[in-house]
Amino acid sequence: MLSKNLSSEGLFPSISTPQYPFASGLALTQNTSVFLVSLFGNTLAHFEYIIYGFLAPILAIHFFPNEDSTISLIKAFSVIAAGSFARPLGALVFGYLGDIQGRSITLKYTMIGIAIPTFIIGVLPSYEFWGVKAVIALIICRMLQGIFIAAESDGVRIYVFEHFGHKHPCLISAFISCSAYVGMTFASLVASQVSLEGSSWRWAFLGSGICGFTIYFLRSHMPETPPFLRLQQKIEKETSLRNILKSRRANLIRTIMICGAVGGVYHFNFMFQCTYLSKVLNLISADIASQMSFYLFCLYVFTLPLAGWAADRWGYVKVGKIGGSITFSLAIVNIFLIMDGIVSFPMVVFITLSMAFYVAPAYLFLTQQYDVKIRFRCFCIGHAIGSMLFSGTNPVVCLYLWQVTGLSFAPFVYCLFLITLGMIAFIWRAKDHAYNAWFL
Repeated sequence: MLSKNLSSEGLFPSISTPQYPFASGLALTQNTSVFLVSLFGNTLAHFEYIIYGFLAPILAIHFFPNEDSTISLIKAFSVIAAGSFARPLGALVFGYLGDIQGRSITLKYTMIGIAIPTFIIGVLPSYEFWGVKAVIALIICRMLQGIFIAAESDGVRIYVFEHFGHKHPCLISAFISCSAYVGMTFASLVASQVSLEGSSWRWAFLGSGICGFTIYFLRSHMPETPPFLRLQQKIEKETSLRNILKSRRANLIRTIMICGAVGGVYHFNFMFQCTYLSKVLNLISADIASQMSFYLFCLYVFTLPLAGWAADRWGYVKVGKIGGSITFSLAIVNIFLIMDGIVSFPMVVFITLSMAFYVAPAYLFLTQQYDVKIRFRCFCIGHAIGSMLFSGTNPVVCLYLWQVTGLSFAPFVYCLFLITLGMIAFIWRAKDHAYNAWFL
């Protein structure tokens, strides 16, 4: 009865194949609709969340005016950290909702929860007109985005994985990552077209916020995942968060380490690095930095599916270790180049390529640790804490290290630490869960 109620109405009828002519074609169309709406929503959500980071130099002028542009930039980046600090709350609330009420209903709420504060930022008066109230409102909006994005990114990953990840799990995981990075790439492109003067930056927030309401409507008709429906038919005692923390402590620590490392390295290479090289070290121009960020994004997105295919073929742990090791080695070489004041675009390209093979199998490595009834909570909580500690705080920590040490390469050493953190988690591998447990 539950399966019928959830999936027999709306835009997305039952995922199972009906018994009449052309049934397989109809099922394929339904599956494609579910897949595309899930990924497009994830793309939009990450555009809304990440556009702030790319527009931070502009938002610093409007909300954190200061004679020292570096201080303004640090304050603007600190708001990113505030959003990351709010993610554990969202993980607790929506992780529980995802495991108890279902994946699809959770994704509906997360979409609208991201769209509303994004739209508000677009109409928010600047510091010149509202003073401190503008800053407080900006921080609140950013924290709300952090609360809802905590369940959005992991929820879509789990939802699509449980629907379609049986045959090529790493490739599917890579496409999910691509959907997020496409949103980030588009955010980079949009930000590159925004002028430092005027209010053109507002349209990035207003437009994406309006699109978010559309995705909310489409997600209202998405069916529940088959593994969750099977779980609902079983009479099992609910697993409390206390028991999860007690019995899966090692798994959660691995999740924190890998998600923190992957997110932190991403923030460093695609958000912070280009701004740092142009605005702080003055090694490249702002135009070159913007173009460099965009091209690296595109390269990364196109490489991820190839990395996912390789991980399915040769093993996700092996590919992850190799990708991480190569990234680590190249990062060391890059540090020596930065010490000499050299920005090597080929080196950054090679680091981006190796990162794809490091990241593509990472989230699948984590998913296989948890069964269906606790998967949403564990993934969301671990990811949120890892993001809070190492990802969203990355720009602030890197700038702080530079200011304290006075060493131009100090932020790059921190990036090296993050790569090492993820590699340790790959080596410290869980051995108590079998491959076939993913879909139980």
